[in-house]
Amino acid sequence: MTKPKVSVIIPVYNAHDYLERCLDSVINQTLKEIEIICVDDCSKDNSLEILNRYSSLDSRIKVIPHTINQGESVARNTGIDSTNGEYIAFLDNDDEVDLNFYEKLYAKAIEDSAEIVVGNVEEIDYYGKRSYIKDLNKKIKENSLFFVSHWWRAIYKRNFINTNNIRLPIGYPLGGDLLFLNQAVLNVQKISTVDDVYYHYYRREDSGDSKVWTQQKFDSAMNIYCKILDNLNNSKIYEINMDGYMHSYFTYATGPLYAAMHVVDEKTKRICVETLFDMYKNCKNTKYYNKMLDLYYPIMNKCFETLDTADVDTISEKSQLPPHKCLPILTMLELKKILIKDAGGKWRKRL
Repeated sequence: MTKPKVSVIIPVYNAHDYLERCLDSVINQTLKEIEIICVDDCSKDNSLEILNRYSSLDSRIKVIPHTINQGESVARNTGIDSTNGEYIAFLDNDDEVDLNFYEKLYAKAIEDSAEIVVGNVEEIDYYGKRSYIKDLNKKIKENSLFFVSHWWRAIYKRNFINTNNIRLPIGYPLGGDLLFLNQAVLNVQKISTVDDVYYHYYRREDSGDSKVWTQQKFDSAMNIYCKILDNLNNSKIYEINMDGYMHSYFTYATGPLYAAMHVVDEKTKRICVETLFDMYKNCKNTKYYNKMLDLYYPIMNKCFETLDTADVDTISEKSQLPPHKCLPILTMLELKKILIKDAGGKWRKRL
C-alpha cells in the first residue's frame, strides 16, 4: 500500500447500532489512498467483531483493541500515534461523511499548502431533525480563531500536530476535543475551508454530549472552558488578533451557559452563573466584550418579558435570528430566576 494521504481515526465503544454506517462512509471514499485506524476501547458489544470483519475485507483498516476502557481521548491519541498519513482526520463511530469528503479536503490542503482544512457540517438532533449552519466557514477563511467548534469536520497535517505536540487531554470525558482544537488554531499558520462537503453529526442521548450531564461530565467541561480561556490569555494573541481573540473568548466564555442547559439542579446552575461572571472579568478587552454582549441582551429581554419556557425554534421565530444564534438566549431563559436573584433584580451584571 502506498503512503496514505489521509489517516482517519475512529474511536469505537459499544457502537453496534451505527458502526457499519460509519465504516461504509469511509471505505467508499472517492479518495482511495487512506488508512482507517479503528481503536476499540474495550467494547462490551460486538463492535470489535464488526471491525475485524471489515478489516478482513479491506486492508486499509487497522484495528487496535484496548485491553481496558480508557475513554475517547486515549483512544484518539492511540490513533494519532499510529498514523502514517500526510493528514489526520477524526470520525466518531456514530457519524458519517460525504463520500467525497476527504478527497475534497485533501485537494484543498495540497492546493493551499494548508495545515488545517475545514469542511462543512450537518447536525442530526436527538429526534432526527436535520439542520445546517449557514456561513459556518465564512469567517474562518479570514481568521483561524473563528474555528471554535465541530473539530472533526477538518483534516490536520500530521507533521503540524506532532511538531506542536497536540494531543487530547487525558482524564476529561467531555470537552477534550475543544482543547485540542484550541491548541491547533493557536499554532496554525495556514487554514483553508471547503464549503460543499459535509460531515454528518448525529446527536444521541447516550453520547458524550447527552441532554443531561453527569457530575463528571459537568466538571470536565467547566475545567476545559477555563483551560481554553487561559490558553487564549497566555498566548497574548489579543495583541495581534483582537477580533479572533474576542470571538474565541466570547464563544468559550458562554460555555457555562451551555453547561447550564445540561444540568437540572439550581446549585449547579448557580455555579455556571458564577463561573460566567469570573470569565468576564478575565477578558482582555472588557469594553469590546460588553459591546458584543449587548447584541444579545435586548433580544433576551424581549424573550424574558413574554416567555417562561421556550425552545430554539420558538426563539428563532420570535427574534428573527438563525437557530444556532439562539443558544445563549435559551440558556439565559433557563437561568432567569437565578440571574434575577443574584443580580438584585437585574438579570445582567455589568463589568
